[in-house]
Amino acid sequence: MSQKVGYNKNWYKEWFGEDYLIVYQHRDDSDARELIKLIVKNTTISQNSRLLDLACGNGRHAYLISEYTKNVVGLDLSSHLLHQAYKKKTTGQAPAFVRADMRHFPFNVKFDVIFSLFTSFGYFEDDEMHVHVAKEIYNSLNPNGLFILDYFNAAYVAERLIPQGKRTVGEIEVEEERWISDQRVQKKITIQRDGLTKTFHESVRMFELHELENLLSKAGLKIAKVFGEYDGSPYKKDSTRMIVFAEKCT
Repeated sequence: MSQKVGYNKNWYKEWFGEDYLIVYQHRDDSDARELIKLIVKNTTISQNSRLLDLACGNGRHAYLISEYTKNVVGLDLSSHLLHQAYKKKTTGQAPAFVRADMRHFPFNVKFDVIFSLFTSFGYFEDDEMHVHVAKEIYNSLNPNGLFILDYFNAAYVAERLIPQGKRTVGEIEVEEERWISDQRVQKKITIQRDGLTKTFHESVRMFELHELENLLSKAGLKIAKVFGEYDGSPYKKDSTRMIVFAEKCT
């Protein structure tokens, strides 16, 4: 199979733009709001807490969490997604947004909670880079700070992977191919619009829970809670998600 032809290890620098928002426009705030409620219920977030939404995209989680605290910062590499986030903002409203690579935090302040939601982690080919990100998170947390990671459950994805699919979004034809290789779930997205064809890729590391636990521990983060669904259900092998709450070890 020739699916890997054209694969670019820097796919995340190219994909998160206008086409990404079109392909995933079916996502609404219902799951996001449920997840934010789960986070608030299991933390001591107050109006004075300082929060960082890592890989915030167009800001949907950052805006929802800003209902509970006035100190929210969203960080993302995509200038297009950040522009979309800014467009939602009203004068004086939190959050603030910063463009940066998650491997190099630009902050000189510490956060009480850092969260990475909707599988916005695991993009890099080398796990040492993921450890590096975890260390950046550790260094930017206050003592007893919390890192929250919402990730897909690898076992669930592997069992239910749909190899191919086609759909229409307005006047755009979207074709998706999915496969698993090298401990990663891969996706090739082909978009046809106005007689033109574009191709993008996604490639995300498939972490088992024990692998995430080991990775985070290398950075000084210890898992305290794990949920398997946005409604707060316990994590199980057939859960759809792995929602990890990890504490900064002091």
